[in-house]
Parts: sequence; C-alpha cells; structure tokens
Amino acid sequence: MNKKLIALALAALPAAAMADVTIYGQIRGGYEYNKTYNSTLSKDANGKPQGSSEVNDWTSRLGFKGNEDLGNGLKAIWQVESAISVDGTNSTGFGTRDTFIGLAGDGWGQIRLGRLSNYPNMDMEQVDPGYYSTQSVGGLGMFTRLDTRVNNAIRYDSPNWSGFSYMALWGADENRNIATDGSGTRTNNQLINIGLSYENSGYFAKYSFVNQGDSNKVGAGLKDWHRLEAGYNANNIYAAFGYQQVRGYVGGVAGAYSDQTGVLYNVKALNASGASLGSTQAVKTKELALTGGYTFGAFTPYLSYAKGYDLSVGGNTVSKSGYDQFVLGLDYALSKRTDVYTSYGHVNWKADNLTSESSFGLGLIHRF
Repeated sequence: MNKKLIALALAALPAAAMADVTIYGQIRGGYEYNKTYNSTLSKDANGKPQGSSEVNDWTSRLGFKGNEDLGNGLKAIWQVESAISVDGTNSTGFGTRDTFIGLAGDGWGQIRLGRLSNYPNMDMEQVDPGYYSTQSVGGLGMFTRLDTRVNNAIRYDSPNWSGFSYMALWGADENRNIATDGSGTRTNNQLINIGLSYENSGYFAKYSFVNQGDSNKVGAGLKDWHRLEAGYNANNIYAAFGYQQVRGYVGGVAGAYSDQTGVLYNVKALNASGASLGSTQAVKTKELALTGGYTFGAFTPYLSYAKGYDLSVGGNTVSKSGYDQFVLGLDYALSKRTDVYTSYGHVNWKADNLTSESSFGLGLIHRF
C-alpha cells in the first residue's frame, strides 16, 4: 500500500477511533563549531582534536501516545516515541525512545513496561538545561552520560503525596551470558533503579540509586550509581546543584580503556591522555555540577560548572584524570513553543598532554 492510500485510509477512520491519539514532538537543531575528542572529525598528527563547523541535531523526537478509560479510575496508557535527525546524517529507528504500554490509576500511580527511561533521564537533569549534540561540550553531557533508557523494563511511578513521590524500575537481563570469571555460571546482570523526589513551592530535591547485578562477571560495566540533585526553580530564578558517584568495572584493550556503559567520564579523552588499563578493574568516579539562571522578559541566561575528580582504579587514585567544565547558555523565547538557543562550552582536562575542548552552538527548538 503506498503512502497516498495509507493517508486515505486514516482519513476514512471514524473520529472516535482517532480521538485518544496525541501526536507530539520536538524539532531541535543548530550550527555548531566543535573542537572536541568526541567529534567524528579526524584528529591531527598529535592526536589532538581539530575544530570545524557542523550542522547537528539536538535530540529531536516524534511521538504518539494515548489512553483508554477502563472505568473505576483505571486507564490503559501507551506511547511510541522515536528519535529523528534534522541534519540527515544519523540512522534512527522507530520506538527508539520511551515506548511502552501500561496501566494508570487515580490513587495508586502507574505501571508501564517496554523501553523506559531511568529516573535521572526522565526526572532529573536540572543541572543541564541546555541543547547540544553528542559531539559538543556545550552542555553537561559528561555529567549526564548515564542518563539513558532501559530495554525489557518495568517501571512503577507513585502518586504525589504533598510533594513526595517515588519510582522503581527493573530491567531484565534476557541475555544471561556465561560469566567471564572462569566459573562457567550464568550471569544475572539485571538493573534496579530507585528514585525519590520532593518538590514544593519551587524547591526540589531528588535522589536516584542504580544497581546492575553481575557487571563484574561480564567483563565491564556499571555496578552502582548514586545521584543527588537539589535546587530552586520559581520567581524567574533557576538554581540547581548535582553530585554523583559511579562505581563499575572497566576493561583494557591494547593498553587502553574500554568502557561500554559510561562508567568513565570520556573514554576517547582518557585514551588520548596515554592512560592504560591492562585488565578489568574496579573504577570509581565522583562529580559535582552547579547551574544558575535568571529569566528577564524572553531571555534566560544560564551558567554551568561541572567538576570530575580524579579516577580511582583498583583502589588507587589516577593522578590528573579529572576535568573542569564551564558552559554559558542563553535561551530566547520567540513564543511559548519556539526558542532560539546559543551556548559556549569549555572543558579543561587535568592530564598534561590533553588539550582543552570547546564548543559553540546556535540553533532553534520547536515543540508541538
């Protein structure tokens, strides 16, 4: 069936059949000048990043959602959300973002199953309000690197009790791989995430804990992760503080770091520093972040700072393995749904042979 026939078929459906479906999304993209280790551009002869102009997507998305009233305060809920790319270079798919089916009740909250955001990805990130690409340091992408979605997940969200709420997410390990520790046993690398929140009169405080079972038996991966965020967002004032501690296991490939789950700050930068790790070892990271902003008229400027402390590998501190990052952003609201956003970000690495990174971005955001 071609596209015209599909459109005619949808148009012929009764209005009641389409009434509970909402189409929504955001189109976000802009011009960027990036000089970063995460850039896809080739490095110079000394392995240093080179600057270049780019047109990049800033995590655009398209979604469909709906519900059905089942009576007695119970609803069936569903959503299909997909990443789209306005720069035309990335291959994206259907249902790549939060996609689920579930039930919601008036007095007990909601439960969903599918591909679901962990608590930091959906309910936190107040310290990182900006827009930028994965190649940019124009936002606190290193601090939020573990904010993601979990496949094969079940998530429960409580109702709100005078500002208090909580959630619990379980991600099944459907692979159950054979352990790499030589025992020959199967692993259970399931993920558990607990989130707690209090919000009242503009003040907020949120805490997230993630544990991933047998990560030490599968070669490398996240073991546990704590994040705390707190601040104030009202009366034109925006202030947020974040602190997180990540623990996991990181392997070595040909004398370099190998990290598939984001335990480390930035694998490309750390490997460019000449650091090496011969075998799987326990790694711990600690970071803090601060962001402040103030709205006057249609303008909201933001200033962010993030600090990554030196890594701990096998219980020993790795000297000069941390970073400092500064981001200055400005949001201008053209309307309630359309913004112009610009930012400049700069990262200083502590390692002697690493160069600093920088990004400038200017683009548009439209919500529908």
